[in-house]
Amino acid sequence: MNTVVDDPLDPQLVSLIEHDAVPTGLANAVRRPAGARFYKCALQVNPFAYGTRHSKANSHKTEGEYNAAMLAACLEEGIEVVGITDHFRIAASESLAKALTTAGIRVLMGFEAVSSDGVHLLCLFPSSTTVHELERAIGACGVTDLNAESPQSDKTCEQLLQSIPKLGGITIAAHACAAGGLLATLKGQTRARVWSSPDLLAIALPGARAAAQDGFRDIIVNKDPAYARPRALAVLNANDVSDPAVLSDPSCTTWIKMAAPSIEGLRQAFLDWESRIRLNSDPNSTAHTELIAVSWAGGLLDGQGLRFNECLNVLVGGRGAGKSTLIESLRYAFELPPKGDEARRTHDSMIKNVLGQGASITVLIRSPLPSPQYYLIQRIFGGRPRVRDQSGNLLDNVTPRSVLGSLEVYGQHEISELTRFPEKLAQLLRRFTEPTTDTTATKGHLKERLERSRVTIAAEILQIGHVEEALTALPTLKEHLKRFAAAGLDAKLKDKTLIDKEARFFEQAAGMIQQAAELAAHVLGQAATDGPLIGEEAKELPNASILAKLDAVQSKLLQKVKVAGQGIQTAVTEATTALETVKAEWEPKQKASEELYQKTLKQLKAEGHDAAKYVAYKDQLERLKPKEAELKARNKSLAKLQKERGELLAKWDAAKAEDFRELQKAARKVSKRLKDRVRVQVRPSASLGQVEAVIRKHCSGNISQALERLRNTDDLSLTDLAAALIEGAPSLVEKYGFSQVSAERIAQGATALALELEECELAAEAVLELNVGNETTQTWKQLDQLSTGQKATAVLLLLLLESDAPLVVDQPEDDLDNRFIAESVVPTMREEKRKRQFIFSTHNANIPVLGDAEQIVGLISVVEGGIEHATIPDEFCGSIDTPTVKELVKELLEGGQEAFEFRKQKYGF
Repeated sequence: MNTVVDDPLDPQLVSLIEHDAVPTGLANAVRRPAGARFYKCALQVNPFAYGTRHSKANSHKTEGEYNAAMLAACLEEGIEVVGITDHFRIAASESLAKALTTAGIRVLMGFEAVSSDGVHLLCLFPSSTTVHELERAIGACGVTDLNAESPQSDKTCEQLLQSIPKLGGITIAAHACAAGGLLATLKGQTRARVWSSPDLLAIALPGARAAAQDGFRDIIVNKDPAYARPRALAVLNANDVSDPAVLSDPSCTTWIKMAAPSIEGLRQAFLDWESRIRLNSDPNSTAHTELIAVSWAGGLLDGQGLRFNECLNVLVGGRGAGKSTLIESLRYAFELPPKGDEARRTHDSMIKNVLGQGASITVLIRSPLPSPQYYLIQRIFGGRPRVRDQSGNLLDNVTPRSVLGSLEVYGQHEISELTRFPEKLAQLLRRFTEPTTDTTATKGHLKERLERSRVTIAAEILQIGHVEEALTALPTLKEHLKRFAAAGLDAKLKDKTLIDKEARFFEQAAGMIQQAAELAAHVLGQAATDGPLIGEEAKELPNASILAKLDAVQSKLLQKVKVAGQGIQTAVTEATTALETVKAEWEPKQKASEELYQKTLKQLKAEGHDAAKYVAYKDQLERLKPKEAELKARNKSLAKLQKERGELLAKWDAAKAEDFRELQKAARKVSKRLKDRVRVQVRPSASLGQVEAVIRKHCSGNISQALERLRNTDDLSLTDLAAALIEGAPSLVEKYGFSQVSAERIAQGATALALELEECELAAEAVLELNVGNETTQTWKQLDQLSTGQKATAVLLLLLLESDAPLVVDQPEDDLDNRFIAESVVPTMREEKRKRQFIFSTHNANIPVLGDAEQIVGLISVVEGGIEHATIPDEFCGSIDTPTVKELVKELLEGGQEAFEFRKQKYGF
């Protein structure tokens, strides 16, 4: 069976799936049904004959004109489902039904019944019901006079409510608060009994239930104890339509979620109206990122494809059917790393052994903001993901994460594993912080500046060390020269030392010219350009003629920069020539001095003096003298750098404090959203994390005692720790209680360690508490006091909230308490699925049934030729109102109807 969706596809999507890069499997998956969706329904439409019979005014003279106008109005208003309900009549509705059906509008034929006690009921039947069968149904209602203007049954409202479902139909109490309506017509105990009947599933009102008239409102909202029901009745807007023009009135139509328009679809919608019925006055769902479809080639899921729903998708199947493979392959396609070591090992093993060599996965996603855009993500086993836009173009340097937003995937037991890391739980709170107060960018910028500051300061300190090391030779040199001077060598070798000094001036001049040459090369490099500043891009801008002038500004500037660079080059050439000329004039003098020096050297050697050593010492001394000035300048520069770093550190500490406060606000927000279920607090982590890693990078040996002392330090300040480290081991012993050995080892890190410690951040950790009692008698326990299932429940409730990106979880019930699934997880899921997409695999019926999954996907394991593979049959994809899907859910998740009924008896339900 290869069911193809009959809903029109987005033209942009059609263009993409026809691209050569799109696998056929994915193109087929896109065209399949996506499960339940909202259909705009008008369920009390009358044929032309009704208006004539009841003298209803309209501008259409013939039945053909009326039918054409009704069809046009339906198409104009986007109405996809029409219920035709004349008063106990069928034949007059046939031509209208045919006109609508031919145009693709789904028609549910039926009639409006009037009970013996005067209550009007809309009775709708499957589209496959024949006219003859509908006529028999009317007969079964006990109509006494079919020729009357409004025929009446001889059965009571209560009896009709019981008999219509047995005939294959479904009932809606028409205009319940108006004349002929159930609430307005019946009185006393009869009204209370009928209202409380399990056979009554829905009523029609002109507006929202809260807008119902006094006297009836409390009954409708289920607050009147005399009319109490286990759950409030479904409310529809389904006013009488006998003129096509009134279809634009919101009171005539209702949005109903179904896998396909059917009586079973209506029944499921009436039973679960909070999820499946939306009045025109209700808010629309929030646009969010969603996975549209996925297909596989190779591996366990070879040849399979799946269409997702934008709301809740639930994967079901026996053990080994491929549910976990499907989810882990999505994680692989998106290149999302698992959040725990165990989850990583499981993921790697599954991808290697179940997906395997040569396998590929292709996923189609849709991102709604800032403008709707489709993306295609493809990954072949062993390769990197590739992303294409909706035109099929390959996007360079674009990763899946950049287009997926904050999509999250959790494998089996991964949520439970996450509960062991309070710091990671704190990061989950970031989705609850306000974008305007998000400090991530500020902190990142400051961290970069601090890192650059650290590198610059370390380099300056290194240079100062080199200069100081060189200057340590000065006292010795001066002492040696002092002794040579006492022997009279300074006077005898004066000419030589002066000529050497002159030679050093030539060296300085050559160095100055070299610096100028490098400057010229840099300036000329800046003058180069890849093209005009504005160029062709200006043509699309509203002020193109003005902006185009910037190209002239750029051209003139770069020309002048180029001229300046060329001018420096010319100056370098001229200076080089001039230097050579001066040096040529000086070199004979230097040669003569050298000849005299050699004679003097021989004389002094004969006298027992080492004149060459004196000259060498003198040269070293003269070369070191500038370094004293350099040391002074470098120390001044270091002081300036340290002051600037101090300002940065002040901002860094302020940003960290602000970030912590934002996490605290987020924790309070979560606690409010999950009132009476989960409480969250934030505190500094007891783990040193980054701090420990930095210390161990710089220090060797056993420093466990010191690290433990730091863990036990309240309000640990990294700035103070860095300062103590600079002061040395005694300060570390005194202020932090380090052992002498640990203090000495850590002090060896010196300035490099101190600077890096200043840039560290002590992580925050989240403290979660779960109410294991109830709303009345609350019993709060922290994570470390909870069972594995309770821990995972608290975290999953957090994950369900405050995101517009898909959440994918593999068998969450493995780590959840069943009670909390029904009482906490499912209600939260039902509320949030209007804002984001969920994809869960499960063996627990509460998730797809109570969660009212829009798309239930049945995976079946098949063995062919001794090789096992997973299949996703089309007939096992749909919502609970899809008959084959409902049977699959009953069989797989409930153990079959017989087992379910037996449990029901055992429980005494």
